[in-house]
Amino acid sequence: MWNRPWVRSAAAATLCGPLLAALISAQNAGSSANGPDLEVRSYKGRPTVFLNQKPYPLVGFNTFGKAAFDRSMALSYQQGFSIYFISADTADFWKGDRVTTPLAGARSNAFDLDAQAAHVLAGDPNGYLVVRFTPSPPADWPQLHPDEYFVNSEETKGRAPSLASDLYYRQVNEFSAAVVRYCESRPWANRVVAYANFGAVEIEGTSEDAGTGSLYDRSQPMIRYWREFLRKKYVSTEALRAAYGYPTATFETTLPPIDRLRGPAPLVSALLYWQDRKDNQPLRDYLELESELFASRWRDNVAAMQTAANRKVLFLFDGLKQTMLGWNQTGFFDVPASPGERGTGSWNPYYPELMAASGSMHAAQIFSLPHFDGLITPHDYQARGVGGVYEPEGIVDSAVLRGKLFLAEMDTRTYSGTGPKNDIGIARNDAEYAADTWRNLAAGWTRGFTSYWMEFGSGWFDAPGIRKIIGRQVQAMREALEWTHETVPGIAMILDDSSVLETNGTGNYLNEAVMWEQKMGMARAGVPHNIYLFDDLTLDNFPDQRVYYFPNLFRVDGRRMEILRKKVFRDGHVVIWGPGSGISDGDKISAESARRLTGFPFRMIPVNTPRRVLLSNFDHPVTAGLPADLTIGGPLAYGPLLLPLDGTELGAAWVIGGLQNAGLAIKEFGKGATNSGIAGPRGEGDYAAIFTVAVNLPAALWRNIARYAGAHVYSETNDVLVADSSVVALQSLQSGRKRIVLPGRFRVRDVVTGEDYTPAPTQEITFDLKAPQTRVFQLSKP
Repeated sequence: MWNRPWVRSAAAATLCGPLLAALISAQNAGSSANGPDLEVRSYKGRPTVFLNQKPYPLVGFNTFGKAAFDRSMALSYQQGFSIYFISADTADFWKGDRVTTPLAGARSNAFDLDAQAAHVLAGDPNGYLVVRFTPSPPADWPQLHPDEYFVNSEETKGRAPSLASDLYYRQVNEFSAAVVRYCESRPWANRVVAYANFGAVEIEGTSEDAGTGSLYDRSQPMIRYWREFLRKKYVSTEALRAAYGYPTATFETTLPPIDRLRGPAPLVSALLYWQDRKDNQPLRDYLELESELFASRWRDNVAAMQTAANRKVLFLFDGLKQTMLGWNQTGFFDVPASPGERGTGSWNPYYPELMAASGSMHAAQIFSLPHFDGLITPHDYQARGVGGVYEPEGIVDSAVLRGKLFLAEMDTRTYSGTGPKNDIGIARNDAEYAADTWRNLAAGWTRGFTSYWMEFGSGWFDAPGIRKIIGRQVQAMREALEWTHETVPGIAMILDDSSVLETNGTGNYLNEAVMWEQKMGMARAGVPHNIYLFDDLTLDNFPDQRVYYFPNLFRVDGRRMEILRKKVFRDGHVVIWGPGSGISDGDKISAESARRLTGFPFRMIPVNTPRRVLLSNFDHPVTAGLPADLTIGGPLAYGPLLLPLDGTELGAAWVIGGLQNAGLAIKEFGKGATNSGIAGPRGEGDYAAIFTVAVNLPAALWRNIARYAGAHVYSETNDVLVADSSVVALQSLQSGRKRIVLPGRFRVRDVVTGEDYTPAPTQEITFDLKAPQTRVFQLSKP
């Protein structure tokens, strides 16, 4: 997210030679009127592109600049790729306030869309094109429209136009439509299958200014929208004053809030993480306003692009990154260039939660927009290298559940080419490259998304050893089109993407409870996992899971309780409640509200405090066999602190005051969890609940919880594992004998080698792993 040299100008740094003279062959000539018949529909259990009524494998390659096309793209033509990305340069279409069709000879870059398309179709006449672009203000726009830019609480102009700037987003839509209209007018239009917009709302769906630590925008456009929002919501001055506690407030004079998170450290550290409505009403209103703006900007952009195309073509967007709740943009990317340089990337303990601060809440409503065909996002930068995990930035499982296409950008840095040799998650040799990318592809096969190769033009994939690996991977991607997939019952992380409304607006807790929980415990439990929105529970096709983890279901109401009773509180499931579950009723925070959701009575201590838990009871199946020193938690302080007062203690709390209290507790409801020891089938009201006062849970604990809930455990070795009904894969940095236990007898094929693992059906896969390595197996019923 944002680590893009080409964000401001997709090809500005790649001024190349003259326009290719090659004309597109007659078989590729045509117009949008005779373009391919395109749709996304379910096939073999996953959203799939159908091209001319047949399922089509999306095996994609993306690079930038003529030199890279001549070198890297040319290699891809020979390897069976099926789609190729070409990039529009913003400067060719948008100058100042004028958005226009590019004129020959007046373009900023000779290697333009026409040249890129000609290159691809000369190299692979059967190939199809994805046109990617990133709307961003032209170089002269800040001088033309300084008042349209974000302004923070210190009255400092920000880096990007305000989300409230109607002028900017009108021109974003005009630019997006101009790119589509131009491409649809070209003789190669019938080879275009998709348009990929990486800046329909902000840059890649998130605010540059929120990403650098500023929550509230006090620009003139935002002030106008703010006052209109308050007038519509509160109607009367008296209602506004009562809600805000400001006896002199008026609609005509009120401003967006001052950012409390940028105040003096003693004051900010005293702000409780979970907040009563009376204490954070301005934050709630501001985030809801931003959410409305975000949704309307997205809707208008989709409509503009569809109108410009005037045919069925796929529209993909970068955004809806709810999986990244708590992402600290600056704290990750801003590394000082030299030891003597003072960097800006020191971790701010009070940074704003990026998704909510960008307006990216209530994602479910955006999924329902017409002509929105899917998401295309990078993958999470945290822990992405060998031994790490492959998690798309976008909320992939929700997209797939709703039948949307999802493309993940596999920009794996490598030792090859001219790029930095200590880049993000770099593969330092062929073994690391193979381990990384086979893991990545397997994650996509098991969860229903498709990865494509992307590099910035520096030749990451050019080395002969890497190209040999890619050759087999391309074959496997084509084969995978015919594998039947079904999500297997495992662990589900359920996210409330409006949870920040119940807080002081910071992101640290969610970074731990959401982002790092995925990478540390869940991914290594030996049990498949998925990540969903809370709203997904209302869908008829929501797949059964055995463990439901709610890291941020802070607010409870009647509607939510009914959904939980129908889908979650039943069938022997185990529910894991994060530290603030149910703490708010939408108005006040209280122990009683948390009890209504979780079933646990609590003592509530109104302080921000670190919390740790030490396992204390090893006689329960959930903790049996675990190490005596297993602890949960760390130094991050947040509060109020909820301490469970009943249930079976599994771990002791190490918290403020040295209080003797459970920090991890379990309760059975009805007949309890599947393996609670009570005989008989499980139905409505039969489940177990675990409350934890701290995060993150270790992999071994996740595994025991999943087993207690009746999930199948594939592996016991804390290695990264992904699986669905037809694929299982394991990656490890630890060499040795590995064992994968299957949930039945299957014919097993080694996907990496393309050979049968064994001629006869088996229920167990064993192999010697030479680290680093990923083994991928296709399963089929005998």
